[in-house]
Amino acid sequence: MITKSIRMPDDLLEAITVVEKEEKIEETTAIRKLIKIGYETYISDLYKAGKLSLADISRYLGINQIEALELLHSRGVKGNLDSADVMRSLENFARA
Repeated sequence: MITKSIRMPDDLLEAITVVEKEEKIEETTAIRKLIKIGYETYISDLYKAGKLSLADISRYLGINQIEALELLHSRGVKGNLDSADVMRSLENFARA
């Protein structure tokens, strides 16, 4: 694990303190937790915008595709395919 030094504004320090107290965890654990949540949210937003595939999410987050689907579902992301995408996939499958 690598150690990094960063400057943080007061509002982020306050958020870390809230997580520390609510979850009764150390400051460094709270920081890692918030960074992970932020990264998962960022990746989920990219998927929702159609910029990432489910396989991309799995690879970036180091989880399998079922876990990626569960993560997306827990964040209220329904998917990034429309009916035309589904029909095109079915047509390609039928040809194969």
